[in-house]
Amino acid sequence: MIRIRHPANLRAAARRFFVGAAVLLGAAAGEARTVGITVLNTTDLHGALRQTPGIYAERNDGSLLRCATIVRRVREENPNTLLLDCGDIFQGTAESYLTRGGIMATAMNAMGYDAFVVGNHEFDWGTGALAGFLGKMQAQALAANLQAGPESPEAFRRVLPFIIREIDGVRVAIVGLTTPNIPNWTRGVEKEDLHFLDSRLALEHTLPLVRKERPQVLILLVHQGMSAQDDAANQLNGIGRRFGEFDLVLGGHLHAMVPGIRLGKTDYAQAGYGAGGVMRIDLAFDTVENAVVEKTFEYLPVGGDIPEDPGIRALVADDLAKADEWLGTVVGKTRTDLAFSIAIPGLCPVQQLLCAAIAEKTKAEVVLHDVLSPHGIPAGDIRVADIWRIVPFENTVGCLWLTAAEIRDILEEGAVYLGTDRAVGAWGIRYEVYPNAPEGRRIRHLRAADGRPINGKRRIRVAFNSYHLAGGGGRFPAVVKAAASPNSRMETIAEPVRDMVLDYVRRHRTISIPEGTNAVVVLREPRPWHLRK
Repeated sequence: MIRIRHPANLRAAARRFFVGAAVLLGAAAGEARTVGITVLNTTDLHGALRQTPGIYAERNDGSLLRCATIVRRVREENPNTLLLDCGDIFQGTAESYLTRGGIMATAMNAMGYDAFVVGNHEFDWGTGALAGFLGKMQAQALAANLQAGPESPEAFRRVLPFIIREIDGVRVAIVGLTTPNIPNWTRGVEKEDLHFLDSRLALEHTLPLVRKERPQVLILLVHQGMSAQDDAANQLNGIGRRFGEFDLVLGGHLHAMVPGIRLGKTDYAQAGYGAGGVMRIDLAFDTVENAVVEKTFEYLPVGGDIPEDPGIRALVADDLAKADEWLGTVVGKTRTDLAFSIAIPGLCPVQQLLCAAIAEKTKAEVVLHDVLSPHGIPAGDIRVADIWRIVPFENTVGCLWLTAAEIRDILEEGAVYLGTDRAVGAWGIRYEVYPNAPEGRRIRHLRAADGRPINGKRRIRVAFNSYHLAGGGGRFPAVVKAAASPNSRMETIAEPVRDMVLDYVRRHRTISIPEGTNAVVVLREPRPWHLRK
């Protein structure tokens, strides 16, 4: 447990500036007392309604049903409790996928969430699915930096920048921010008239409106994470330095557990991920000082002694049973282990399965794809659950018509990730990889799969994961540039990669994918011709 005390006179001075003399005089004239407000926070639930050992690629240890028990117990202790979530709620499990997030909305409505922030993975199933989820949620959706224009789906225009809640006579403002990097992960949001602002700019526009409501406690709810330096997705350091009026900042996105640290001029906490527990923050509000004078942070994990909430379990039992039946369905078999590996050049058997399925579905001649999880499939029966482990996301596919030079440029750009899980393996072509060569010289001798040279003017149909087509969070600008070119004639396929792999296995029944790749790794440069004897 972490306890933070603040000098009452300093906090009162800040609050006098923020709220105004009239509010302070009113507080002083009333009964002097300390109001205890408890804030409970979850983040990055990713559909983790229950503990599922071994089923998914990650998030197997958490349970929102167990978190519900924690929430109920805290509310019994202190009715002055707010329940908030920092986003990435429904993507990640079969039970949530099959109900388009509806099972998560059912559970969270029963738990009585007050507000939540829209996360980046909320867009994975498209704006239509997200709009449907927003319509089912009783808690208020927040995102001050999400601008929904007149042409956007109506549900997005109900997302607010902030709300005011009154807790035992104390006015609490809850401001929300999502990550501004969503357009670099998800294509097409601008076409839906959805726009994402820089976090600090959005707060500068929003806080004057908040001040008019004369709140006494300010909470910032953010789908961004704490890192050493700010980047395009996470801007918390700048927020903490610039906006010290917040009593509390709650974050997420980076899946870390941070039980209370100083962030610039304010205090910050982050509740891990996957419903592994609940972050509890107890605020002591002094009505004379008109300020929060003490804060206590404590992370409450879902240990084995925490049972599932039986009432909520009953509400979702049928959907859980349907998900279990689907996950256990045998769709085919593999003669050999389909192993995961990040070894250079990057086309392990799991990647080959992904690429073969995508190529067959899209009629692409070349597929550029990375691994999506650190899991393989053992020899024997292949079940739906096995495909979920190797394809944990709902990304789709797009095809571009590219020249050999454009393909080489894209492979060159991704060569910096060789030997990592971000490395893109190339299926359908031959080439040499020089991992120790300088930038621009790592990919050479690009040829067709049969070894023949490729006509420099010929355009080849190449398939990409939608994540890469959106830039991969800013990591792949060459892919974005190629996709924007009219010559590439981009075609998007709405079917998720996971469904493509499931269909491929069903059609072929028995999979046989050998180890190996058409790329040749060259660790040492050949000697220049003029030095040869």
